[in-house]
Amino acid sequence: MNAKHLITRLILGFCGVATLAFSPVVIDVTPAFAHGERSQEPFLRMRTVNWYDTKWVGKSTPVNDIAYLKGSFHLSEDWPRAVVKPHRTFLNVGSPSSVFVRLSSKMNGTPMFNSGPLEIGRDYEYEVKLKARLPGHHHIHPMLAIKEAGPVAGPGGWMDITGRYEDFNNPIKTLTGETFESETMGGMTGVMWHIFWIALGVFWVGFFYIRPMYLVRARVLAAYGDEILLDPVDRKVGTAVLLFTLVVVTVGYLATEAKYPVGVPLQAGETKVKPLPIKPNPFAVEVTHAEYDVPGRALRINLHVTNNGTQPVSIGEFTTAGIRFLNKVGNARNLDPEYPAELVATAGLTLDNEAPILPGQTVDIKLESKDVLWEVQRLVDILHDPDQRFAGLLMSFTEGGERLINSISAPVLPVFTRLGT
Repeated sequence: MNAKHLITRLILGFCGVATLAFSPVVIDVTPAFAHGERSQEPFLRMRTVNWYDTKWVGKSTPVNDIAYLKGSFHLSEDWPRAVVKPHRTFLNVGSPSSVFVRLSSKMNGTPMFNSGPLEIGRDYEYEVKLKARLPGHHHIHPMLAIKEAGPVAGPGGWMDITGRYEDFNNPIKTLTGETFESETMGGMTGVMWHIFWIALGVFWVGFFYIRPMYLVRARVLAAYGDEILLDPVDRKVGTAVLLFTLVVVTVGYLATEAKYPVGVPLQAGETKVKPLPIKPNPFAVEVTHAEYDVPGRALRINLHVTNNGTQPVSIGEFTTAGIRFLNKVGNARNLDPEYPAELVATAGLTLDNEAPILPGQTVDIKLESKDVLWEVQRLVDILHDPDQRFAGLLMSFTEGGERLINSISAPVLPVFTRLGT
């Protein structure tokens, strides 16, 4: 067993011991399907980044093979006042540790190895190229990190990685033409430096621990000040450790410069991405009222819609926070069979008038998105927010098959109705 695999197994073993040490005596062997994105506040998930058309390309990928995470997102016009505007963002992937290696990421075709600003109210397409690393059954999310606001996770899908971790390799070619294995390069050097600095820290703490103990020093410090605590030996040891540290850092820096004279500093530039062009949308939508039926687990929305186009339009889907509510129209025209079933309420969208909206017609429609997903995904917590607002995307379809996307938002009024017996 080489050093890389030994270190990996030691870390996994340590994590296992720590888990058992802090776990209850009775162990529940029920499979865990907890998702961290549910812990994010609903206003973050609903009113910042509206993800759609997310695809996990490579649901089962052997170690060293390539998979992709693709899709689009819309930055909501109803951006919360409490969240910093997306002046600096970074496209990333949310996963349980580094199960994939992120080889590249693009937004609207632009490489996103740096962070950059995005425009509220506009749409962006993204693609992340991944290389399978750790075998297992993993939950993977697209994620947009926003400076001073944190990461906003998109919908999560399961991806399998097959094979053996021992077979993984990720060679990198340097600017000088050399090739090295990034998975093991510098591994033992890193371990050595960790051990060195830990040993120096233990010596420093241990020296003052025995001259005399901390409690005694604290009492003397409180009564007489710090000068009486510092004797000539303490000053000499402190000076020696300081000089030793400076020498080690200087020698280490010079040795690294001599060994690797050509280097690229950490990049601090900014990537500016043009949003997708605004497509003409003849379907005008206005929210006139919205309420959430608490016992019924249903968001009810009153819409005032006008079809300014030349073809009949049918409403088919309402999506928010990666959760999709579809009726028969949306299920037939827009449902991706590969989309995670736990995020889809295929019978969760109903309209009081299912008839298509004809060209030139203006109608009022009552829309209801009803499903236990509101509770399971903890989106009902919007009722505990100070402003109690929702946001999402309404998707409609013309008779010719074109999809029309409208961003909608409004305050939400909580209501309580008596459930049938």
